[in-house]
Amino acid sequence: MPDPRPGRTARSTTIRATLQAVAVSVLGVLPAFLTGALAVQIRADLDVGLGLFGFAAATLFGVSGLCARPGGRLVQRLGARKGTALAAVLSILSLTAVMLAQSPVWLMAGLAIGGLGNAVAQPSANLGISEFVTEQRLGVAFGIKQSSIPAATLLGGLAVPGIALVFGWRWAVAAAVALAVALLIWSQVSRRDAPGPARAAETGEPDKGLPRGGLVVLTLGGFLGSAAATPTGVFLVDSAVSSGVAPGTAGLLFAACSVLGIVSRVGFGLLADRHAERSRYLFIANLLAGGAIGYGLLATGEVPMVVAGSVLAYVMGWAWTGLFHFAVIKDNRAAAASVTGFVQTGLSLGAATGPLFFGIVAQTFSYTAAWLTAAVLSLLAAVTIRVSRRMVRRARGLPIAGLWRRPPVQGAGIQAPT
Repeated sequence: MPDPRPGRTARSTTIRATLQAVAVSVLGVLPAFLTGALAVQIRADLDVGLGLFGFAAATLFGVSGLCARPGGRLVQRLGARKGTALAAVLSILSLTAVMLAQSPVWLMAGLAIGGLGNAVAQPSANLGISEFVTEQRLGVAFGIKQSSIPAATLLGGLAVPGIALVFGWRWAVAAAVALAVALLIWSQVSRRDAPGPARAAETGEPDKGLPRGGLVVLTLGGFLGSAAATPTGVFLVDSAVSSGVAPGTAGLLFAACSVLGIVSRVGFGLLADRHAERSRYLFIANLLAGGAIGYGLLATGEVPMVVAGSVLAYVMGWAWTGLFHFAVIKDNRAAAASVTGFVQTGLSLGAATGPLFFGIVAQTFSYTAAWLTAAVLSLLAAVTIRVSRRMVRRARGLPIAGLWRRPPVQGAGIQAPT
């Protein structure tokens, strides 16, 4: 008997797929950000130096970047449901190893397992969204999904006063293990791998894909942008305190910026859906340029400028990742997991090397030099994204001029904006 409420069923499926994508994405990065939030307690317990701890925290993203492409291909074969289950299992193993760690070596081993989990989690989340979310809601779905990073930082921050300072840091990690187990169970009982309503509703037109050269340059742009943005989540509080902001106020600023980061990612995704004729890549490039201004303001070291720079850094400089995944997958929906693995290589390696490089520059010179370096990287990322867009348009025989106008009708259909 047909469902008398097909619209409501489709919306329910879309919401469920998006929520599961958020959950698995949070778990993919949670070992790194939770460990960072518990840094004081973990370093004191395991006698880990600041430099070694920074290297351990970067381990997850380094392993994730190296394994992103094979992870994406694996998820493309397994499907979103099995990929989500695998990511949850790896996250459980990672968090359990961190929870039981008695030495820095075991801590790094746990985070390395977390890198494997993240290499599977991101393609699984993107494949699920691609299969079950309609074209008209794809941008906001990816905006919500990419809110996983600021959401993970919020969870890590809440775990410190709520659990770690009361029961100990290992119990905070145990709570994260429980979340991973809950996701594993939910992913197996709530959805089956099948062509989702979003794919079934497609017109049948083949994915346009991206030329390999343009995809490589786009991945490079993701690397540069991620290397510029990720240090914000690691060094913002300490940098603000060194500029004269009170520690408590700096913590509140960090929390407020995390919330703004979530809101902006969702808002930009909604904006992209409502203005489908606009270039998504130019939108990303403009956000990266705005982020560079924010990093420049942080470099001044003046308290009012630091506050303004923090807001810009989160609202623009670190809010482009949802649009980035949206732009790539919109033209590659049939191979969402594989193409995610490709570009995730740049994003994860940028997230791994950015904080390390930033920390070296800040320690050797100053926070001013480090934030200026981030500004330069963000500007280079903006230029690189624009170059990749030109390569894509040239490969499709589209004009380079008229960047913000609605694309002309060619042949039997309308070329989608790039």
